[in-house]
Amino acid sequence: MNDLEALKQGIYEKLHRRPAGIDKLDSLWDAAVLLPIVDTAAGPSVLFEVRSLQLHRQPGEVCFPGGRYECADKDFRITAIRETCEELGLAERDISILGELDALVTHTGPIIHPFVGFISRPDKISFNTGEVHEVFTVPLRQLLEQEPLKCSMLLADRPAEDFPFNLVPERQRDWRMHKQYNIYFYQYQGRVIWGLTARMLYAFLRRNRDVLHEFIR
Repeated sequence: MNDLEALKQGIYEKLHRRPAGIDKLDSLWDAAVLLPIVDTAAGPSVLFEVRSLQLHRQPGEVCFPGGRYECADKDFRITAIRETCEELGLAERDISILGELDALVTHTGPIIHPFVGFISRPDKISFNTGEVHEVFTVPLRQLLEQEPLKCSMLLADRPAEDFPFNLVPERQRDWRMHKQYNIYFYQYQGRVIWGLTARMLYAFLRRNRDVLHEFIR
């Protein structure tokens, strides 16, 4: 084998040692959440958390249970279950995973891996007050009947002070808009579900609308 063939073989073997993933050099990290479905007196419902008012990040906002992926988890599904159990005081046997939604690569850091699951014993929920202020449910029927409010968010960037303008003098110093993306808002009994939580909810309802309409009347 000549040097060129050896180089090609070496690159081939290096690149095939693991499947391609997502470039995380810009401080991206993985998280997993559970979109929990529970059976209530009002019929099948989605369970939401309200984040503890003592948290530094997004206190009092509506969210799904979930958190950061840990290497010991080995699988994002395990992360979603582990975090749900920790936050809601449940055991793994209380949660059945029904499937996975598309991952979200966010603009603020985490890559979110959402799962849909069924909590068989919601009466056993004893949430961790250090993380959760309260929980509430919204009937799937109500969510299906509601057209969420949709607005737009603008995403822009501006070079920092260390940007080498001498290398690319054509680059402007001001803000430059890159894209526009949708933000969804659901409302129920005075509560507002929005942001990434609403985006995952919207994706779930849209993807399963025919099945949900068939069984929820």
